[in-house]
Amino acid sequence: MKQRKQFSALHENGEPDAVFRPQLTSLVDVMTILLVFLIQSFSVEGTLVTPAPDLTLPVSTAIEPAKPKLAIEISQSYVLSGGTIIAYTDAFKTSDSLLIPALYDYMIVQKAAYDDSKRAQEVLIQSDREVAFNILKRVMYTCSRAGFVDFSVLVLKEE
Repeated sequence: MKQRKQFSALHENGEPDAVFRPQLTSLVDVMTILLVFLIQSFSVEGTLVTPAPDLTLPVSTAIEPAKPKLAIEISQSYVLSGGTIIAYTDAFKTSDSLLIPALYDYMIVQKAAYDDSKRAQEVLIQSDREVAFNILKRVMYTCSRAGFVDFSVLVLKEE
């Protein structure tokens, strides 16, 4: 039977070294597991949509994040897209027609600008929580008449 040699650090005087030297293998394993966990849980999705400053979005328990689409913002006083005011709500909220002519013209131009057929039918609506449903209904009707059939309404995730 062979005897195993035991290696230990010795001082110059021949006595064993009393300094503790930890095993780095287990430390490296723990750090690797932590690194993998952090990489898996890290979200690279930032805010894809920034609401207008005068909008207060409704709160929801929705889990699905917003995808970049053509965005229409509805505030108390106007409808805008891309920072450009398209129509003032006072001009159409008491109208007999559901169609908003200025928004319709804008949406036709936007639909022609998209060449991807799936994306050309999607619109993201950001509406202030205090906006009357009558105005929201008119905006959705106008967008549908312009050829947009897939609507998403942006809300804030409830924390």
